[in-house]
Order: sequence, then C-alpha cells, then structure tokens
Amino acid sequence: MAKQMPAPEIDFQHLLASAPDGIVIADERGHIILANDQVSRIFGYERTELVGQPVEMLMPEVLRDAHVAHRERYFLKPTTRPMGLHLELIGRRKDGSEFPVEISLSPSPGDGRLLVTAVIRDVAERRRLEAERERLRTELETERERHRIGMDLHDGIMQAIYAVSLTLELASDDLGSNPEEAKTNLDRAIDQLHGVVRDIRSYIFDLRPREYTGDLGSAVSNLANEFRQNSHIDTTVEIAPEIDTIDADIGVALYHVTHEALSNVRKHAQARSVFIGLEPNNGRLRLQITDNGLGFEPSAEQGQTHRGLRNITSRISSIGGRLEVKSSPGAGTTIIVEVPVSGA
Repeated sequence: MAKQMPAPEIDFQHLLASAPDGIVIADERGHIILANDQVSRIFGYERTELVGQPVEMLMPEVLRDAHVAHRERYFLKPTTRPMGLHLELIGRRKDGSEFPVEISLSPSPGDGRLLVTAVIRDVAERRRLEAERERLRTELETERERHRIGMDLHDGIMQAIYAVSLTLELASDDLGSNPEEAKTNLDRAIDQLHGVVRDIRSYIFDLRPREYTGDLGSAVSNLANEFRQNSHIDTTVEIAPEIDTIDADIGVALYHVTHEALSNVRKHAQARSVFIGLEPNNGRLRLQITDNGLGFEPSAEQGQTHRGLRNITSRISSIGGRLEVKSSPGAGTTIIVEVPVSGA
C-alpha cells in the first residue's frame, strides 16, 4: 500500500497577502483587525494605518453614518452574500478619490467573537470597458437605425411625395377643361399629403423622444399624447398620484423604455389600443405597457425586428430592475418593468 503523503502546511498569511482582491476582516464593532496587501494597493493606506480603524474610513464621508446602521443590522443576522444588492458601491482612497467597488461579505467565528470577512474588488476598469462596449453597441444600433430610416424615407416618403406631385399635375391639366376631375385630384392630393405628414411625424417620434424634464409622470403622459396623435392608436394612461420624485437615472431609463415600447407598437404590433400604467408597488416602481396587437413568441430568438426589446432589456438591467414580457401570437403584448426606488 502506497504511503500517504502528509498534507502540506498552509501559510495562510501568505495566501492572504497574495490574494488578487482586497481582503478586510472586521470585528463586531466594525473595526479592522486585518487587511492584506491588496487593500493597501487599492486604497493607498499602509496596513498599519488601517488596523484598529472603522471600516467606514474606506468609503466616502457622506455614506459613513448610513453604513454604520447597515453594518449593525448585518451583525444581527450575518450571512454570506454580496454587499449592497442593486446599489452602486463606492470606495474612497486615502487621497480622497472615489471609485466603484464590488464587495462580498462572509461571517466567521474567531476567538469567541464574530468576525466578518469582506472581499473588495476595484471594478473601475471593468466599468470603463463596459461603458465603452455599450457606447460602441449604441453607435452600431444608431447607424443601423439611420440606414433603415434612410431606406424608409427613400422608398416610402419620397415615393409618396412623388405621387402627390403627379396628382397635382393632373389637377392642373384638368382645371380648364374638366374642373370636376381637377377637384377630385386635388382632394386626392390633400389626402395623400395628410398621409405623408403622419408618416413624417411618426419618424420624428421614433428618432428621439423629447427631453426628460425630471417629472416621470408628466413625461410619460406627454409621450403618450404625442404617440396618440402621431399613430391614431387609442392610448390610455393611468399614473398613480402618489409617485414622488425619483432618482434621475431611473426616471430617464423608464422614460426611454416607454418610448422604445411605443415605437415597437407603432412599427410592429398593428394594435388598435395601448395601455400605459405607472404606480408604486411594495417599495418598487411598476411600469406596464399593454397593446392588443399581433403579439409574438417571447421565447423565440430575437432577430432584427426585436432590436427595441433588446434595448429595453439593456436599460432595465443597467438600473437593477426586473423586466417581464408577456405575449403570444395574436394575443397582444404586455411589458412589465419593476425597479427598486426609495421615492415610490
């Protein structure tokens, strides 16, 4: 029988020092009792400057008082979990500069007391790359949309205007010899021009929504009115009066989601009616957009015709929200968005 080799001795201090992420161990008072070298590299402090200090020294001053309360609640029911779900966590270096971080917490007993290990990762470079990737994706989508609109203008609007000019020429030829036929052609030209105006207004609606003013309820109502006028689709809006002022990023995202959804309805749904609802729901803000159009199969692969739905998904993900799409062929579509907001 082969002789079993003894387990190698593990130098935990060396493992801690060589870890790729910052590691801080704090006691129940929130005081740092151990920090590895990576914490020093991330935050700019010497380890001797950290030991014995409250962990709040590693975050912006404006957040420290609130974090003390969060920390005390955590020690009442400690669990292994990420810190600050759906929140943008910010670290503060010794020189006062701030940067985004991700933190995971894990409790463990030690010397008869409860300790908490925090694993800290500087994600500034990752966020920069994500932002750059999103910028490039947006530029690509914009270029595709410009190409589509250019083709639509050439094949649709320009052809329609050319048809109007031919009709007016016929009316002009008939003015002296056949005034009744001239009147008929003039009426036809007027109807054609009305159609051209509707199409142009729809393109304007699709190109860019009006600037968000900070009042989400009013902005959504104005957007719905503009959509109703441009599309001639019956549009109903119900906005709860108790919605307070919400974070600007969330308001902008929901405003653009509404615009994107309405553009999809106009271009693809062939709907006769649309419902838009906005209300608080258990500490979250709930946006619902329902149409009675053609519908589609949400589980199917999203091709170019569902580019708008991909944009909606991306926006909701960026603000930590939840998106639900209910649809089936012939049964219309419902989009439900829920985002956590303190003001709702």
